[in-house]
Order: sequence, then structure tokens, then C-alpha cells
Amino acid sequence: MKSILFLVGSLRAESLNRRLARVAATNLPDGYEAAFFDLNDVPFYNEDLKGHAPESVLALRESIRSADGVFWATPEYNYALPGIVKNAIDWTTRPMLPQHPIVGKPMNAAVATNSATNGIRSLSDLKRIWANCGGVPVTTFDFVLQLAQSKFIEQDGIETIEPTSMGVLRFAIDSLARAIEGEAGAVAVANWTARFGAA
Repeated sequence: MKSILFLVGSLRAESLNRRLARVAATNLPDGYEAAFFDLNDVPFYNEDLKGHAPESVLALRESIRSADGVFWATPEYNYALPGIVKNAIDWTTRPMLPQHPIVGKPMNAAVATNSATNGIRSLSDLKRIWANCGGVPVTTFDFVLQLAQSKFIEQDGIETIEPTSMGVLRFAIDSLARAIEGEAGAVAVANWTARFGAA
């Protein structure tokens, strides 16, 4: 059984993106299971703590390291990704050497927003930063659930999203699964290892 770790770029308990992550987690391909990590307890990155990372940071690193892939659901704040997303990435990639957990890790993301126009910049920021850190974002597909509040529905007492959006979300998840199955991160890991050594 392979695992996809779901991370949410909002701390609000019932944020649109937390709801979207829950929907995505119940629509994984056969052979996959969902894992979650809550970023609420991850402190601001502090270089002074680099050698003495808090337990929540150690747990975050291990959650990413042990997952076969990562799926982010995050809002866009002020035309960019939220600070907690960048903070989580900063903690996960320090120390950088010999090999941090993001290296070679396949990742896809979705943005849920009540806006009819915004969202793509957060997703683009996230994929760019993930790639810069040696990770492997799914670059051929972007999913922004705009006017998101109107897209959530209930079926048999379970929250989901309307069928057209659900089809796009499933494609986003399947795109990540294909990256995992195709060992998309192997080249990134090999290049990193050749330059810096194995983890």
C-alpha cells in the first residue's frame, strides 16, 4: 500500500482547503491510503533551533519522508502562497545536507478559493519552490477550485464537491499517483546523491 500525505496551507479548522483535502483523501486510487499532518504546532523557522528542532518539526519531516507522495491543499493570500506553507518547507529542508525529505518527493497541489479569478499564483509559487528544493511537482496539471463555497455538496451525508470539479480533482490525484508509480523522483534523488551523497 502506498501513501499520500495531505498537507493544508490554512490553520482554520473548517477552511475550504481543509475540506477539499478531506474530499481528496477519500478519492484515492486503489492501492493508496491517505495520511495527514496538521501544521498548527509547527513554530516559525528559527536558525537557532536548527540542531534542536521541536518534536513537531521532526514529526513533519518524518511524515514527508515516509510518504510516497504529497498533496497540498492551500489558499492564496495576497497573490502568493501562505506563510505557513513556506515555513513548513523551510523546516523540512533544513538541514539541507546530505539529503532532506523533499528531495525526489512527488507532489501535486490544489487551491480552493472563493474568488472567481485568483488562486493560480499560490499553486505556481508552491510548485516552483518545491522543485527548487529538489522535489518533483506535477507540472503538467494545475487545479484551482474557484468559487469554492458553491462547489461543496453532500451525498449520502458525506461532503464532496460537484461532479465536474470532482472529475478534475480525481485527475489531479491520479496525476500524482502516476508520478509516484513512474518513479518520477528517481532522477532527482540520483542527481542529489551524486552531488551531495546519500541520506
